[in-house]
Amino acid sequence: MTMIDVKTAVRKAVDYVQEFQDYLPQGDVRLEETEYDETGFWFITLSFPSGNIIPLGPARDYKEFRINANTGEVMSMKVRSLAHAK
Repeated sequence: MTMIDVKTAVRKAVDYVQEFQDYLPQGDVRLEETEYDETGFWFITLSFPSGNIIPLGPARDYKEFRINANTGEVMSMKVRSLAHAK
């Protein structure tokens, strides 16, 4: 079985967002991070406008998608918190 590449994994995450467009923020969806885990999963982080304003502009919410690298199936989507460096 051939493993999907990172571009396909990102496309799967974006397609998942589009399927649930009534339940997720719309607009400026951005790719933030990609990571392959040796257990056979891609972790794709996308961001969305949150509606909140911070001093540098609009705030963003982050969602992490866990995608099976063998099947391309989205296994989970969860809120991704970003740790701020001190």
